[in-house]
Amino acid sequence: MYIHEVMTNNTEILPSNTTVMETAKKMAEMKAGLMPVYNNDKLVGIVTDRDLVVNAVAKGVSLDDSISSILSEPVLYCFKDDDTDTVLGNMSKNEVQRLVVLDSEENKQLVGVVSVGDIASKCESSDTAKSIVDCCKHYH
Repeated sequence: MYIHEVMTNNTEILPSNTTVMETAKKMAEMKAGLMPVYNNDKLVGIVTDRDLVVNAVAKGVSLDDSISSILSEPVLYCFKDDDTDTVLGNMSKNEVQRLVVLDSEENKQLVGVVSVGDIASKCESSDTAKSIVDCCKHYH
């Protein structure tokens, strides 16, 4: 199975000057765990629900500060034509459960987001199921 078969398309993006509060509200509204962040036309990072808690709330960052102060960097990504087992292996190695999806090595244009849950929803093999479990082991 390929990532383009399971990913979320039409991903909204946030400008890097968006406030922490605006970001939290947008993510809640969209039920999103990850939002790509852009500065002008360049992908500069991502913000996750975990970033909001660990890098903002727990550290006392003002809700009026921009999300550029709490971004996850570097941006970890995969390509839409990558197979799910390879992507799950990369997620496990990097201890993440979501990645941005780019169109190709040449263009590197954002086309979506993929999560372990997206892959699990279409899981058809025991090997993929094992990869999903391995990917989630670092969470307690």
